[in-house]
Amino acid sequence: MWQRELVWELKNAKSQERKEIFEKYSAQYGISVSHLYRIAGEYGFKSGRKERSDKGKTVLNLEQKEFVGAFIRATRRENKGCIAPVENALEFAIDNGIITRNQVSVGTVQRNLRELQMNKKCQNAATPHTELRSLHPNHVHEVDVSTCIQYYLDDAGLSIMREDEFYKNKLENFKKIKTPLQRYILEDHFSGFLFVKYYVSSGETAENLFDFLCSAWEAKSDSRFALRGAPKQMLMDGGCRAKAKAMGLGFWDGLDIEILPGKPGNSRRQGGVETHHNIWEMWFETRLRIDPATTPEDLNRKTFEFCLWFNATRKHTRHGMTRLSCWLLITAEQLRDVPERPEMQDLLDKPEEERTVCGGKISFQGKEFSTRGLGIPANAKVMVIKNLMKWKDGIITVAYESRRYEIKAIEKLPAVQGGFSANAAVIGQEYKARPETPAQKAAKRMDQLAYGSAEPNRRKETPFYGLNAFEGFADKVDNLAVMPKRGTAIELQREEIRLPITEAFKRLKGHMTPQLNRDLREAYGETIEAAELERVVAQIIETGAFSRAEAEGRRMNAEL
Repeated sequence: MWQRELVWELKNAKSQERKEIFEKYSAQYGISVSHLYRIAGEYGFKSGRKERSDKGKTVLNLEQKEFVGAFIRATRRENKGCIAPVENALEFAIDNGIITRNQVSVGTVQRNLRELQMNKKCQNAATPHTELRSLHPNHVHEVDVSTCIQYYLDDAGLSIMREDEFYKNKLENFKKIKTPLQRYILEDHFSGFLFVKYYVSSGETAENLFDFLCSAWEAKSDSRFALRGAPKQMLMDGGCRAKAKAMGLGFWDGLDIEILPGKPGNSRRQGGVETHHNIWEMWFETRLRIDPATTPEDLNRKTFEFCLWFNATRKHTRHGMTRLSCWLLITAEQLRDVPERPEMQDLLDKPEEERTVCGGKISFQGKEFSTRGLGIPANAKVMVIKNLMKWKDGIITVAYESRRYEIKAIEKLPAVQGGFSANAAVIGQEYKARPETPAQKAAKRMDQLAYGSAEPNRRKETPFYGLNAFEGFADKVDNLAVMPKRGTAIELQREEIRLPITEAFKRLKGHMTPQLNRDLREAYGETIEAAELERVVAQIIETGAFSRAEAEGRRMNAEL
């Protein structure tokens, strides 16, 4: 090994010759001299010099070291991690006055970051994770979807992407592919049992996810492919979980399946199914180059048969059993068979239905369910969720005000006995009082407080008798002083009453002359105000004369 040769040469060389040896190895292997010193020390070389008294100490304080590490972390890339050199981070710290130039060497900063686990290697390392376990087969199923970048559908059928045509720098060729393949994989977390199916689609869809899950959970035509039944919980990534939500909450509630919430970027949580994408590419898709599929149907036929063989023969590294043998450990209570696909399709199309509570009951699909004792008031609107697994036992889920209740169908007597409810009271023989609702109990408490009796006579009794309802309100504002506000008087707008000028002629009968007729018309026109008419008539009768100048003066003053 060249490291041992380096140490041998250094030990047999004089102190002044060691510099040339380091420079020779640095040029030969492309390693810095400072790094070669560390390598030589790891392989037993000691220079013999006395160690510095300040060895291991640094002139940088903790905040300065963390600033350099923070720059490396803040400039990291999502796919490659931290890539900034320490020299770059150190120069940034110097430019911003955090560290003075020539205060410390790059090698010292690198050593400090290693000691604090802030160097690039430590920052790029995967964070510790908690190992997850499931309890039994069909406890947790993991589902993941990936675009099959090796195959696509063209006019001639399925074709393989040639690497010389579809490498990463030829993005325009990928745009020409309008019908890529999507690979759907489901893994039973406990046993590792796989189910795989391909779809011709440009991306994930809720329709494809529904068909895939039904295909995985239904009983297969080939009994050797044992996987069937719905899980209790599901693990999915963000994209797949979004399509699951698009299928409707009623579908998952109907099958009593919980979709576990995820954390963005935490693909390791469903790492099992992620790993099986790689396994499937290595074991199955590599064989397609030898025996390619011509249609999606042919591809899925090959997929099903290979998946059957893989689960039955390949041992899982965790439990050491074949996937099939481990899954067959499932018990009857753990195996929840799904209904026929039309029923699941109906659940998908009608996830929830609204019902109105009437008489402490609701009706749903020909059955009646009691809501008594749940605190749901009369005439309240509730959402009914049909759980296919529990419907067989006559149980539904009712949602009201963010709370859910499971209620059982009311048992009915046969038609020959009248079809009444089995718990109904027989007339004349028994009396069954209904339990009081929270609203009824509250009403009694309020009546007791207001009337002194839980069952008052409201026609004769006065609520809160003897208590004051109106007296003393004015005294509550005795310390209030109000400054009088200055106002503006309202000017009454009176409409003028005008009469025909001939009315004046009638009243002046016996006093009229042709000249007076002309003077009055010239002064007032064809109409005259009623008040002016009275004044003019009185003046002419008393004096026998009409002053036209006086009339015009009065008119001008009125206009002003």
